[in-house]
Amino acid sequence: MRLPKLSKKTLASYLQATPKQIDRELRAYSRAARVLSSNHSRLVNTHPKQWVGIYDGNVRATGKSFTALISRLKKQGLSPSDAIIRYIDVSGRKLTL
Repeated sequence: MRLPKLSKKTLASYLQATPKQIDRELRAYSRAARVLSSNHSRLVNTHPKQWVGIYDGNVRATGKSFTALISRLKKQGLSPSDAIIRYIDVSGRKLTL
């Protein structure tokens, strides 16, 4: 089954964002993901057993509990859904939200 081809305007309305907004969000997510992959050992050293919220390539908030982290992100005007949230477990297990 072939899906109908959608115009950019129709697609943007379904996604509830403009192409520029989508591009900006994908780039910010990519920068945050690179921080997790390339700086993992640094994060283990600086934020062991803490929740971290990474947005646009920077650690924007940390907390000993998930709730504390969410609160700190919101105080900065960031939606938790826009950040990569990860618990820095020193045992080697990974939990990414």
